[in-house]
Amino acid sequence: MKNYVVAEYNVANQIIQDIEYNQRNRGDYQTCYCSDDDDRELELITDEEIEEYFWNEYDREIYWESFEMDIEIEFSKHIGKEVYVEGKNMGWRNRSGHKTFTLNEPMDMFREIAPECDLTFKIEKIKEKEYQARISHHDSPMGEYYNIKIK
Repeated sequence: MKNYVVAEYNVANQIIQDIEYNQRNRGDYQTCYCSDDDDRELELITDEEIEEYFWNEYDREIYWESFEMDIEIEFSKHIGKEVYVEGKNMGWRNRSGHKTFTLNEPMDMFREIAPECDLTFKIEKIKEKEYQARISHHDSPMGEYYNIKIK
């Protein structure tokens, strides 16, 4: 089995992808994000306008909701199972450690591992019931790494 990304939460990266997509597809931008009475020619919609919209006006909660949905899809089948996690490069001291917890709801896969701060989070499936996660935040900008096994 080839690794694949189960879920990712990276607001800056997602905004950049949305900007690039909408700059290439101005008709989609006009249909989805402009007011109903905005019937400008597509050539009049500027790259700067699109950037401004996504950086300053777009509701970023949609990125979190999408992340939660992806976690729900992957981990709802493991409710009630024990999860073993080994972490390395954790925090500003680059510590290592492990923990075990019971998955009571899918988002526990995030909440039991991630610190409460602004962060990026990416989890990949390695094989059945085995995952790798990478978390980056202010105390670990190069990333913390987690190997996760569901028993």
